[in-house]
Amino acid sequence: MATTQELKRTPIFIGRWTPKILFSLGERPRRHGELRRHLGSVSQRMLTRTLRNLECTGLVARRTTASKAVAVEYSLTLLGKSIIAPLCGMCRWAKKYSRQVSADVHFPGAYQKE
Repeated sequence: MATTQELKRTPIFIGRWTPKILFSLGERPRRHGELRRHLGSVSQRMLTRTLRNLECTGLVARRTTASKAVAVEYSLTLLGKSIIAPLCGMCRWAKKYSRQVSADVHFPGAYQKE
């Protein structure tokens, strides 16, 4: 079982936008603006930060095309595609047990702001 310190060092699963971005890119590659519109209320700063983090972890690839205007497209790498099935499993589990798990449970020391 992962400890709190191990989870803090695992940037893949930190943040509410990571799974949403992965699922969105799992549908098809998207440009930054398209991805932001698809996700809804994510700020540009948060989207950019999360995409950079996912790129650094090897789950997302960033491709720049040179045309009249520079276009940047994001897509899942093979490693990124491999995480979709486990995420779907986590979603199924969350739906199944959502009544039993309280959303406001406090885990001492986990993800606390300092």
